[in-house]
Amino acid sequence: MTKKLVAGVAVLSLWAGSAMAQDRQEANADMRGLSVLIGGGVEGYTYALGQDINPGLAYGATLVLKPTKVVGLELGYSGAANNFDTQLPLTGNGPDVLRNGAQAVATVGLTAAPLQPYVLAGLGVSNYNVRNAAPGFQDDNVGLVPVGAGLRLYIGDFTADARVNYNLLFDQEFAAVPPADVDLPGDETFSAGGSYTGTLNLGATW
Repeated sequence: MTKKLVAGVAVLSLWAGSAMAQDRQEANADMRGLSVLIGGGVEGYTYALGQDINPGLAYGATLVLKPTKVVGLELGYSGAANNFDTQLPLTGNGPDVLRNGAQAVATVGLTAAPLQPYVLAGLGVSNYNVRNAAPGFQDDNVGLVPVGAGLRLYIGDFTADARVNYNLLFDQEFAAVPPADVDLPGDETFSAGGSYTGTLNLGATW
């Protein structure tokens, strides 16, 4: 009976110590407030777009406001440089497609801990600049709906963020444009597919 009591006290002490350490870690982490993050990674395309455009470099900067430990609101700039597939008849040298855009995103943390997984969704717009002429591609402004998930780490003022998101493209006319002017019933997406982005971002929270 005494051994069981001692074992129980030991387990309870370990649990209490772990809980206190977690509380201290959360108290020392700036999980609320304003964050500035910059980072980079990779951006690619899916379906028909992915057959013609190779994955390339992605980069960006994000301003994050977190009124609570769980909910976040973001305004961000993102860009990417991608090459066309070498099977396309091209003129000139890459990069072939430059994208610059802005987006507003809401994030919801799945925990309130300093190491926080989260999900995201939002709305954005991008400008596509086709720099290497290829049949069926032209400059265009494209709307997008980013959805995804990530993992964010808070250590004092330091913040690290890794995320993957898929962008649903709409009002997209930069790819597979018809060879002649055609009266279409509204805005059409001429080539099926979306884009995906994976980035690592570092910054600080105040």
